[in-house]
Amino acid sequence: MRRLFLTLLTALPLLLNGQMSFDSLILVQSYRIYFDLGQDQWQEDSGNVLSEVSDFFTENPSSKIHLTAHTDSIGTDDSNQGLSDRRANSVLNGLMELGIPEEALVIETFGESIPEADNSTEEGRQQNRRVTIDCYISKPMTYLTGQIRDEETGEGIPAELRLRGEEYEDSFQTEPDGTFKHVVPDQKVITIDILSKGYFLKSKTLKTRADIMLHMALPQAAPGKVADIPDLLFVGNKAVLLRESERILPMVYGFMKMNPDLVIEIGGHINRPNQPPVSRESWHYELSRDRAKVIFDYLLANEVDPKRISFKGYGNWKMRFPKARSAGEQQQNRRVEIRVTGILDEEK
Repeated sequence: MRRLFLTLLTALPLLLNGQMSFDSLILVQSYRIYFDLGQDQWQEDSGNVLSEVSDFFTENPSSKIHLTAHTDSIGTDDSNQGLSDRRANSVLNGLMELGIPEEALVIETFGESIPEADNSTEEGRQQNRRVTIDCYISKPMTYLTGQIRDEETGEGIPAELRLRGEEYEDSFQTEPDGTFKHVVPDQKVITIDILSKGYFLKSKTLKTRADIMLHMALPQAAPGKVADIPDLLFVGNKAVLLRESERILPMVYGFMKMNPDLVIEIGGHINRPNQPPVSRESWHYELSRDRAKVIFDYLLANEVDPKRISFKGYGNWKMRFPKARSAGEQQQNRRVEIRVTGILDEEK
């Protein structure tokens, strides 16, 4: 019979004051303590584990420590339940002696009901004679809600969202109509990359908060259509990606994998306003070409069919702002694009 000694704390959200911000318990460290047959005093070589848990709590005084106690299958259900109770109390008392307050500790005992290994061998039974110690820290969280839509029709479309922030990474699928509600760290800057079959990829960076709503429209990826590869930044005057832009490469691969029938050209452009068109022999042209080739080479290395991809340099021939003055205008001149040139079936 399962017994709960203290109020069990889980990793489920705890709503505060009816708002969309809440605290969530996140598992960050897990330990094991083992026991000999029929004993409620841990094995000698497990003693250092308690000190490690104590050190963790000292560094994270608001953390919660969850203990679960187990036995092997030797003996009756009642005797094993009692043994797991005593093992849990033994570890509980050991942690309290090291200064961890009782209110930070939670106990569950399971007897022999949740084996971790096969009880038919001594090695398996030894693994089952255990107390697990799971350490949780509390983090403020909120919900990110919104919808992904078709840029032309405004209709919702299903999409995959990949989220990244400092010490944070996640991904999820929207509902079929593009709507979503997903838990994210509160008051943190995160980047959201969006992929949807039949559409160009997009990216958005924002600071999360309880009242934020994200609505993104994606352009269709059809023959003749072109779109920038978002957040693709290079070292000045070099075909070397900045470190923060390296995450985009898997996104471009994801776009190709999600749209296996598309044939594309990767086009590189440079910013050289108020200047005549550069020649094909100039290093400026080579820079635009080499930056496009960075994406081309990555896709080839990841086994994208070479019949589906090509690359081309455009120098400063197709600047969006030939007389650019602001940094934003210059950045739009300095870009790498994906142009859909056809459908694979049509190429055959």
